[in-house]
Amino acid sequence: MGVRVRVRIESRGGSLETAALVNTGFEAPTPQILLPVKAAERLGLWPPPEGATLEVYDTAGGPTRVYRVENAVRVEVVGRGQKVLADAVVSQAEVEVLISDRLAEELMIAIERPGEGVWRFRDERIERRSEKPEIWL
Repeated sequence: MGVRVRVRIESRGGSLETAALVNTGFEAPTPQILLPVKAAERLGLWPPPEGATLEVYDTAGGPTRVYRVENAVRVEVVGRGQKVLADAVVSQAEVEVLISDRLAEELMIAIERPGEGVWRFRDERIERRSEKPEIWL
């Protein structure tokens, strides 16, 4: 099932609320959130803005090209109120919003039972259920 959390993403060009998959396999040196093109459009990050860099990321399906915009968005888990500055990574191949390992850590997300979609905040004992997937096509 995986763990998905409801997030609010804000940029200079807009904001959106969506479910995001917490993907510990998405290893990043900085907090990053991967956005499908349709989500990036809503945030004013597509077409790639000035300053975006074309990079190649390794994925389970093999290498893929993405555009990374440093410190482009603020991300918060809805209802939590703690905003984290993150890089926006725009993918023309992905259809779900993905949270990197480093961003999950900054948002204090602890995955308890990934197969059942159960998670909690590290500073709480309350277990929470995963959100339903949201596909951006």
